Amino acid sequence: MHIPIFISIAVSLLFFTLTVQATTIYSWVDNNGIVHFTDQPNAAHTKVYELATPPTTPLSPIIDEIEDPEDYTELTLPSVPEALPPATIRFITPSHEQTLRSNAGHIDITASSNREITKGYKVQVVLDGNSHLAPQKSLTFSLFDIDRGSHQLQLQLLKDGKVIALSNSITVYLHRASTTRIRPPAASPKL
Repeated sequence: MHIPIFISIAVSLLFFTLTVQATTIYSWVDNNGIVHFTDQPNAAHTKVYELATPPTTPLSPIIDEIEDPEDYTELTLPSVPEALPPATIRFITPSHEQTLRSNAGHIDITASSNREITKGYKVQVVLDGNSHLAPQKSLTFSLFDIDRGSHQLQLQLLKDGKVIALSNSITVYLHRASTTRIRPPAASPKL
């Protein structure tokens, strides 16, 4: 019977020290045997408990640095830069399954990216699965002397030499006059 009363006293004392933070607690037992705790003396048979006030700690070093509290309006947290969306690159021209006619085997490519092609960024053209030309800091390319037929094109966006984005692979059809075609002899004038 003494253990439950002791536990209730300890819990009550803890409760009062955390909420009221009083330095003096008074306790008494009423006619029904119920133990009461308060911060005001009430009866002649009141027991007095002296409690140590817990040390206070500042809420924040930032608040301690404020000299005039009236100047303090709002605590602002340091801004966190927004994360960039994933890098992308895509073809503008030519379009997928476009037929190109060039006797010189010329293919012009124009691309767009959500990254500005500046220091560290370069673009690489992949023709039929192989890198074609050196990576460059431009979104326009001119390919010369490409054989006629069907070709797969893809673009790679590079940052410091590492691929960070790929375009969709497109197919283009290059029509080119053959240099091996036998031409009929030129007509000669009659004399």
